[in-house]
Parts: sequence; structure tokens; C-alpha cells
Amino acid sequence: MSRPRTVLVAAGLAVSLLVSGCSALEKTLDGGSVAGDFPSRNVEIMVPAAPGGGWDLTARQFQHVVQEKKLLGERAVSVVNVTGAGGAVGISKLVTKNRKDPHTLMITGLVMVGALTLNQSQITVSDTTPIATLTAEQEVLVVKSDSPLKSLKDLVEMYEADPSKVSWGGGTIGGTDHITAGTLVKAAGADPSKVKYISYSGGGEATAAILSGDVTVGISGLSEFEEQITAGKMRVLATSGTEPATLNGKQLPTMKSEGYDAEVQNWRAIVAPPDVPAADRQRLIDFVTKVNQSPEWAEIRKKNGWTDFFKTGDDATRFIAEETTRVQALEKELGIL
Repeated sequence: MSRPRTVLVAAGLAVSLLVSGCSALEKTLDGGSVAGDFPSRNVEIMVPAAPGGGWDLTARQFQHVVQEKKLLGERAVSVVNVTGAGGAVGISKLVTKNRKDPHTLMITGLVMVGALTLNQSQITVSDTTPIATLTAEQEVLVVKSDSPLKSLKDLVEMYEADPSKVSWGGGTIGGTDHITAGTLVKAAGADPSKVKYISYSGGGEATAAILSGDVTVGISGLSEFEEQITAGKMRVLATSGTEPATLNGKQLPTMKSEGYDAEVQNWRAIVAPPDVPAADRQRLIDFVTKVNQSPEWAEIRKKNGWTDFFKTGDDATRFIAEETTRVQALEKELGIL
């Protein structure tokens, strides 16, 4: 009678090992790694836009700090650009193709919230796993240096006289730049729905359009136009924050200081795919926190005029959800949704 018992015990052990092995295999195959072992391979940061814009700059500066400080040990971090539909192509890939994988991250922000809302996308930033908000940046309204527009008041008066003669160049339709244009026009008492807005897929394209005169006024983050402003090729009409920004020792006017009750801040964040295991999520938060606390990242913020806007985990998740609701209401009010 002892022999059947031995066979039964052996069979039970085999089943137990098989179940355990399948569970481990599922974790490995469905997320590219066993839960809780981040980083077990190289990390990829997706930029859901063309090179040259604010997301791209944020990702590559982040990559620089990680590599400089060896925050992933011997693991490498790469940056990949995925363009299309104001970030919709990139976030769709993150959500549907990289589920559970903590080694694929994405830079996002207010621009994407606005674009996805406008396009009534079935996928939103809230479908990701927010790791942290990183920075906030004022928008800046610029014209080429030989433009007849000398002040923000000149721009508003031109728009009030004939909206069709004012073209506004910036990022995605419904994004931060577009929202800034509409917010200013609304604050001036004019009709935001008549804003003639031209969207460019990257900061490089927008810069070229402003300098060539293809658009009347350009809108983006200060860091994206800083080189051209410093070189005297662009003139600042106003920034969009509460406090005035300083460039080359000169204080720049804000929309409010120019007499218009308007304010917009462009925030950026880093997110992971949905369903990242809790242990990996915490490791990602710890990893991003180390970047944020480094002197190198502080210097990058200062250089680019970025405000420290660090929120992690549940705080970041709540903030992004609230921003999504706010932008939906704002875009309806501005007549662009």
C-alpha cells in the first residue's frame, strides 16, 4: 500500500510545481519580468511626439541624469519617439502592448490630456499607471523680431479687428498652446472659437513657421524658444504664469501684467503601462524620486525654466484625473470641443 501513496505524493508535488511554474511564467511573459524585480532589463522611455518638443527634451534630460548618476546600475535607458494624433498613437501602444511592464515608461502632460479629450479618445492618461508629475512650465507667446506687433495689446487689438488675420502656431490642437491662445482671447472679451490655430508635430517645426512668418504668433514653453529669443530672432509678448519668468537677466511680462486675467501652466509627468504590480510601481516611484532629488535634475529645471512640480503615486493619479475633468470643461467653454 505504500507504493500508491508515494505515487500520489509525487503527482501532487508535480502539479504544485507545474502551477507555480505557470504562475511565474505568466508574470514573466505578460510583463516582460517577474513582478517586483524592476529593473531586470533595460528601460525605454517613450516620447509620444516628434523630436524637438518639450516631451522630447524632458525625456532626454531625464535619461541624461539616470545615466550620469547610474541610477539603474548597469541597466541602460533609451528614448524612443512614437508620433501621431497628439500622442494618441503612443499612449495606445503603451496601454495595449506594454501592459504590466515597468520597463516601458512614457512622458505625458497637459498637452496630451487636451488632445485626447478633444479627439474623444477611448484611452486617457488615467488608463496608465502614473508614477510622478515632474515639472510645470509657463507658456510664452512670441513673434519674429521684425513683426509689427510690439506688445500683447497689439496682438489682441489685431485679433479684435479681424480674427482671420491672426494665425497662432503651436503644438497639438486642444493642447496647452491652443488652450493658452483661447484663454487669452476669452480674457480679452473676444470669441475664442474664431482662433485660427495651426498645429505642428514638434517644436522644431513650430520654430521654423514663426521665423518664416507662416504664423503671426507662436506659443510654446519658454525653453523651446529660448535659443531664438536669446539670439534676437524672436520677441516675447508675454508668458502665461502667475509669476514673471526671467531670461538673460530680464523679467518677462505675463498675460496678467499686460492686463488680461489669464493663466496657463504646462505640466509634464512620467507614467507606466496599466496594471504594473504594486511592488514595481513603488520601485519606479523610488527611482523617479532619486532623479528628482538629484542636483543634476535641479540644475536642468533651472536651466530650462521649469518649476518643480513633483507629485507621486496616488497624488499624481488624483491630479491627472482632476486635470482631465478641468480640461474637458475648458475646451467646451472655449468652443474647441
